[in-house]
Amino acid sequence: MKRATNAAAKRKTVTVKAKSAASKAGSRADKGADRSDSHDTKGSWHLARSDAERRLSDFEFALERLAQSYYRWKASCLAAVCEVPLTGDDVAVLNVVRMGDEPKRLAEVGQLLNRVDVPNLQYATRKLVRAGLIETEGRSSRKETRYRATARGREVTEEYAALRAATLPPMFDGVPGWIDSCAATTAQLDQMAGLYGQATRVAITKRHQS
Repeated sequence: MKRATNAAAKRKTVTVKAKSAASKAGSRADKGADRSDSHDTKGSWHLARSDAERRLSDFEFALERLAQSYYRWKASCLAAVCEVPLTGDDVAVLNVVRMGDEPKRLAEVGQLLNRVDVPNLQYATRKLVRAGLIETEGRSSRKETRYRATARGREVTEEYAALRAATLPPMFDGVPGWIDSCAATTAQLDQMAGLYGQATRVAITKRHQS
């Protein structure tokens, strides 16, 4: 009788241990699943939480890469025809000042380039003046000061245009239909620039209202 009681007690102990082990295993499995779920969301892109946001993010990254390549190209093209070290931003200002061979105020340069960073524009124009590529006219006030290309500036921008014409168009000829789609793409980019400007105003308003 004593032996039977001991055997029953042993069986009960084994059963309890088995249940405890199964419970711990299940708990570990649940924790593992939680970690797996957490890992799945850990690397998600915070700017792409929907399909529309993902497409917009893809566009913005393509735009970032295009802008960086474009400004590197402008600086390299200018460096090939002029010894003055200029950035892509500087080259943009130089070309806009030269545009139409008409003097322009700083505000006009900013409007044409869609830039509002006046101190940086002033720095660029001062650099171009020191380099002898542009000059000022009309000194009644800083606002009314106009910038125009010097003879050296016109020479450099002509050489820049010639190198650009010999380099870029032949490359773009390898892109099917780029000429036909260029006008539509330009219009769409202008429209998107307006939307980003509108979104900027909304963000600024929200900041001041919060």
